[in-house]
Amino acid sequence: MNESHRRRPWYWEKYTDDDGQWITKDRMPPGEDLAALRRGLGRPAGTVPQMWRFYEAVANGENSPRLAAEHAALSLYGLHQQSRRTPMHCPGVGLGTALRRLGRQDGVSDAAVTRRFNAAATATSVNELIAHLRGLVTQLRSHGIALDYSYLLRDLLDWSFPDGPPRVRRRWGMQFHTWQATEADEQQPA
Repeated sequence: MNESHRRRPWYWEKYTDDDGQWITKDRMPPGEDLAALRRGLGRPAGTVPQMWRFYEAVANGENSPRLAAEHAALSLYGLHQQSRRTPMHCPGVGLGTALRRLGRQDGVSDAAVTRRFNAAATATSVNELIAHLRGLVTQLRSHGIALDYSYLLRDLLDWSFPDGPPRVRRRWGMQFHTWQATEADEQQPA
C-alpha cells in the first residue's frame, strides 16, 4: 500500500502491538489522556474539547456517523483502560469473544452476561447501544479482559447505517457462540 494512503493508527493502536502487548513496557497511554477520553462518555461527538486532539475522523463541522463511532470507541477505551497496567486493546478479539470470556470467569454469571449482551445486541439506536456497551466494558475492565477497539469502532460505524445492525449482530453472535478449543481442552481424552 502506498504510504500516502495509509490511515494513521487509532489512539489505542499507538500503544499496542499486533499481539495486544505494550509496544514498550514504559509506553502506556498517559492517565490524563484516558481521563480526557472518559469525559466523552454520554456526550455527543465533538462536544468535549479535551477529546478533539484524539479524533482521526474528519468532521467538516458535522457530527458524521464516523466521528460519532470514533468518539464512542475512544470514550469506551478510556473507561476500559483506566488504571489497568495491561493493554485493554487486543487485536483480533471481537466484542462477542470478549464477552464469552467474561461469562466463563469464576464468580461471573454466564446467564447474566448473556442477558446483558442480548440487551446490547437488540438496541434500537446507537445511543442505546453505547449505553449498554458502557456497562459491559466496565465488567470487562473489572476482569482484565481486553477487546479489539478497532473492530468495535467498525461495528459502531456499521450500526449507524440502516442495514448495519443485523450485520453487527451476526458478527457478535458468531463470536459469542463459537466455541474455540483451548490447549487444556485439546489435552482431554476424546
